Amino acid sequence: MKNIKRSFSQTNDIELRRDNGEQGSTLVVVLVMMATMFAIAVGAINLTQLNVSSSGAHKKGKQAFYAAEVALDLGVNDIVQEFEDFSIYTTSAAKGGNPGISDTYKDYDIYYNITNPLDRYLYRTSVGNGTIFHYAYTFDIEASSTSQVDHSKETLNETIRILETPLVQYFAFYAGQGDIADLELYPGADMMIWGRMHANRHMYMTSRSTSRDITVRNFDLAGQFSPHFLTMGGEFRGDQKHNTSTWPQTGVFVRINNTQTTNPTSAEFLEVPLLVDAGNEATVESDFNDFLLINEKSYQAPDQTQFWRGGFYEGKAENPENPRIDAMKIVGSGAGLEVWVSRPAYTEVTGQILAGTLPNGGGTMTDPPIREVTADDPDGPGPLPAGSNGDGINALYDRREAKWVDFTEIDLNHLGTWYRDYLDSEGLDWAGDGMLIYVSRSPLQTPSAAWDNNGSELQAIRLREIGASTDRVHVNTTVASDNPVYIMGDFNTDQQVGVAIVSDATNILSNNFNTKGTAGNPPPAANTTINAAFFSGVNVNTENGGNGPSGERIGGGLHNYSRLHENWGNPNTLTINGSFIALWLSTQATGQWCHWTPKGCYLRPTRNYGWDVNFENPTYWPPFIPSIFSVERVGFLEG
Repeated sequence: MKNIKRSFSQTNDIELRRDNGEQGSTLVVVLVMMATMFAIAVGAINLTQLNVSSSGAHKKGKQAFYAAEVALDLGVNDIVQEFEDFSIYTTSAAKGGNPGISDTYKDYDIYYNITNPLDRYLYRTSVGNGTIFHYAYTFDIEASSTSQVDHSKETLNETIRILETPLVQYFAFYAGQGDIADLELYPGADMMIWGRMHANRHMYMTSRSTSRDITVRNFDLAGQFSPHFLTMGGEFRGDQKHNTSTWPQTGVFVRINNTQTTNPTSAEFLEVPLLVDAGNEATVESDFNDFLLINEKSYQAPDQTQFWRGGFYEGKAENPENPRIDAMKIVGSGAGLEVWVSRPAYTEVTGQILAGTLPNGGGTMTDPPIREVTADDPDGPGPLPAGSNGDGINALYDRREAKWVDFTEIDLNHLGTWYRDYLDSEGLDWAGDGMLIYVSRSPLQTPSAAWDNNGSELQAIRLREIGASTDRVHVNTTVASDNPVYIMGDFNTDQQVGVAIVSDATNILSNNFNTKGTAGNPPPAANTTINAAFFSGVNVNTENGGNGPSGERIGGGLHNYSRLHENWGNPNTLTINGSFIALWLSTQATGQWCHWTPKGCYLRPTRNYGWDVNFENPTYWPPFIPSIFSVERVGFLEG
């Protein structure tokens, strides 16, 4: 028994010792596990804190980036605004500040600096199925942002290219807002046209007859090649706007290739459907080889404030800020008429030029370059009053406006002769890049505003070329006026140069024009040719019911863009090579369009209207012609 007890006792001691040893090992394991878990927890906390810190830094970086982008956008907008205002920004110095412009955006100080590293250069791009020239200006913009809270920073650099597109490259360009953005063409007779055409909104075009056609081709009357296409921001519609009449076909044929031949086959022309919209856009554009495109880009065009008194054009006439441009300002009327020249310094020359006195004892011109033509009795009924304008020659009662017209008449041929001699007397020659003439009979108002010309007489400008064996405009010339402009007789046909006329309205008087009174039929016209680009206001159609023989109201159409005042009798032809650019509504010549009946305003001519192909050459462009602008990003760098 003792031995047995001893054995159990030994066994229990062994078990006890074993239990105590395992208990210590377990404790160690637990401690190791707890340490490991603690280390993992600390690591997780540190990682979380690192992620939070990284996320915060990323957020700050993005906010600084966005703030710097705002500064970039301000810089781009600054440049674009200068161009759209015609105050073209071309200096290499920083704009507005020293060295740049600072502003704030949310909790950031932002800054931008603009430099113009390159001179203006010519640049060409594709438009429709053709190409077009631009003046290109390159600008570098440096923009930065600094947080007002933690001083985090971001710097961005961008290079942009501004494309200035002179609109003389278009045969017809209708922009502006609302109805004025629609191009309408309903000649009611065969009409051949050539050149690029664009409408910011819709094109309404029909010959209004199954026996008449409107043909858009790629060569002019002399057989010279003329790039052509039709682009519009909206749809093509083969009917008349604000008219419920329908036609079985448009009668509008567009050439679908650029083959340079004056003898195309009928297969090279395709008739435009009665409606081209989103439903058939892809098919029609393909059929026309992209010579007709709908739903295209619309453009922001300059507005008429540019030629109001005290505006852009008058300012440039006083100081062109370009040594290669000559300029002249002719303002006022009657005893208040003033004439100024810009070179060699801004100088008044009223007495000399009204008398036609040539400098340096050169004698007196037979006809002075500038004179006034007014009617003595503008309100009198019946025929032209006796003694009007001395002998009544060239006086005009405008039946559309229901007013006698008082003119400042400028003979551009004699004006060029006088100015050439004036420069010679000063030891100078033509500046080289053309001449700007600003002319207005309107009062100068403060602040500058449109004058509505609501007196009993219509104040207007008349341009002509008379009194020389070779009548001509001497250099590329832009004539700008806030008044209506009347062009009398063949114009710019001898030794042709580039001419742009910017005005409230464009009127044409034929080679046969003498006088026109308040009663009787319009006087007979004669064949007349004019070479010029027109930038003028139109009166658009907003409703049915008008002054045409069938109640038409189509005064805003391309065929009636040039306002007529004579009996052209259809056999007589009016040929215009140039551009028809409609950017604004007329504010002075606001009378509604009227035809032979019921008012006896005019009878239509045979129209030969097309683009002056010489405008394909940039050296032919007159100075300061209205343009559209677009922006391209050339480069971008962060940091």
